[in-house]
Amino acid sequence: MRSFFTQLLRIQSTDEDDLRRGRTTIIVALIMIGLAILAIPISFLSDTVWSGITIISVGIISYIITIAVTRAGFVNLGGLILITFIVLPILSPILINTSPTSPFTSPFYLILSLLVAGLTLRPALIWVVLAVNLVGLFLAWNIAGINLFANPIETSLEAAAIFLQISAALFTFVGGKVTDGALQEARRLREAARQSAARLAELNASLETQVAQRTAALQTALRDLEQRAAEQARLLAENEQQRQVIRELSVPVLPVRDTTLVMPLIGAIDTARLSEMQEHALEQIEQTGARELLIDVTGVPVIDTQVAKGLLQLVEAARLMGTRVMLAGIRPEVAQTLVSLGMDLSSIRTFSTLQAALAKRV
Repeated sequence: MRSFFTQLLRIQSTDEDDLRRGRTTIIVALIMIGLAILAIPISFLSDTVWSGITIISVGIISYIITIAVTRAGFVNLGGLILITFIVLPILSPILINTSPTSPFTSPFYLILSLLVAGLTLRPALIWVVLAVNLVGLFLAWNIAGINLFANPIETSLEAAAIFLQISAALFTFVGGKVTDGALQEARRLREAARQSAARLAELNASLETQVAQRTAALQTALRDLEQRAAEQARLLAENEQQRQVIRELSVPVLPVRDTTLVMPLIGAIDTARLSEMQEHALEQIEQTGARELLIDVTGVPVIDTQVAKGLLQLVEAARLMGTRVMLAGIRPEVAQTLVSLGMDLSSIRTFSTLQAALAKRV
């Protein structure tokens, strides 16, 4: 049943106001059809049975036409058809003159057409309905042969009916305008909300684009940074290898015989180089099993107390490993420095030059 009414209230229009008024028109037409069907048994109680049934049948057919026209999208036309067939049954008792009071009581029911017009038509058309009501009322009175304003009572009823029509039209028009204004304001606010939502969606899309661009830029920068870090790591490794080669070249240990090693030293010797010299010499002694280590200090400009102590420590360590250390290339100024320092080098065999040391060992 719900799907039937949903389908019945479907109108071929996109205008929200037309959809609202069209649905109201269809609902009122259905109500009028229901009332007309309920009025069929009542018509059998009157003397004019067939005329009443005829009016009811015409009304039902007109209300069905109203529904069909409204569903097709002609909302104002459907409303006018509905109101027309509300007005006609109200004016018909005046023409038929079913009772002496009909010409004076029936006009009051015309207010129903104005109320329905306020629900189904645009406010401006309410005045059209009022004009139709008044014209139809005066025509019905004239056709029925009613003498207007013939006596005070009839004049009061007739004036009240006309005044009530105008008052109802005025109040219905004001109510319709207020409703239309409220609906227009609601549509304006809804449109503003829709535009704001669209703008927000655009901003969100723009923000997502910016975030994606920034993310891509950060990823690119991160990859560049990783590449640079890898390059720096490679350079540091190469630098470390070069430093290791430089350290080895700065304190070279060269085998000249199966059991003899020569360590030529060139340049100033600091604490770090002295430590490397001792470590490298002992490693080579261990690896080669040499029994003699000849240290050539010809290229050392200065031998101070620290260097001399380092040489003595190397001599003692090598002796413990079964290797004898000899010193060659002590120049006169170096010898004077060692004497002035009071260094005891008596445990070390010395030679003036490397050639002399090697010739002595032949």
